[in-house]
Amino acid sequence: MKKALCLFLSLFLVVFLPACSSDSGNAPPPEVSSTAETPPAVPEYDLINSDEYVQNGKSGIGYRVVIGDDATEEEMRAVFSALCSGDSYALHTVWYYGLASDVETVGAFSVGMLEEVAPGGYPEFTPCTYGEELIASLRGQGSDVNTAGDVRSIPDLSITQEALAPDNSFSPAPAEIFSTTAEENGLADMAFYADGEIVSRSDVGGYDTIQVATEEGDLYISAVLVDLPEISEVEAVTVYFVYTGWSEKLGGACGAYVYSE
Repeated sequence: MKKALCLFLSLFLVVFLPACSSDSGNAPPPEVSSTAETPPAVPEYDLINSDEYVQNGKSGIGYRVVIGDDATEEEMRAVFSALCSGDSYALHTVWYYGLASDVETVGAFSVGMLEEVAPGGYPEFTPCTYGEELIASLRGQGSDVNTAGDVRSIPDLSITQEALAPDNSFSPAPAEIFSTTAEENGLADMAFYADGEIVSRSDVGGYDTIQVATEEGDLYISAVLVDLPEISEVEAVTVYFVYTGWSEKLGGACGAYVYSE
C-alpha cells in the first residue's frame, strides 16, 4: 500500500505540477501605461496690470499680459494656469497682447482672451479677430497719437483725481468701449477723455451722473470720488474719466468722473 501511494505521488509531481507552473521567471515585467501628459512649458510673458471685478455676485480678477504676436492657444493656456492657480478669486480672465502698447493703440486684446465663466470651469478661448494689417495700422496710428500729443493730462491734479488716475495720462476713448463689455475689451480702469454734448444729468445708482452724447455713442459719467461741477444740459464738454464698463440697463459705456473742460 505504501509503495502504491508513493508511486501515485511521484506520478502527480511529474504530470500535474509542470502544467500548473508559471513562466513568470522568464516573462518581462508588465508595462505600466499612463495617460498623464506632460504639461506645456510656460512661455515668457510680462504682466501689464490686473483688475478685480465682480460678475454675477462672484469675485474675479483679470490680467493683461504681453505674450507676443505668435503665441499659440496652448501657450496662452499655460500662462493662464500659471497666473490663476491657487488664488482666492472665483473667476479669472486673461487678455493677451502682442505688445504692451497694444492696450492703448489697439484697444481690445491683440492676440487672444481666456475667460473662466464659471468657478473651476474650463477657460473659454476667444482669438483676436483683427487681421495683421489692421493691427499694424492701429499700432502705427498709436505712434502718431503719442507724438501728436493726443494723450493728455489735467492741470493741478487733486488727491481724489490722483487716486483715480495716478499716471495723469488720458487717451482718446476708443470705439470698443461703446459696443463691448469691459470683460471683452480688457480696458477696465483705463483713463480716457471724450468730446461730446451733455444730454442729461440724473441720479444713477446713488451717484450724480451726466449722460454725454459722443460721435461713437453715449457715455454715462458718474461722480464716484470727484464731484461734478455745475454743467448745463446741451453744453459741449470734454470729459476725462476712468472707464468702468458697459451698462446694459443704460445702453452705454460708463465711467468715473475725473475732470471736464
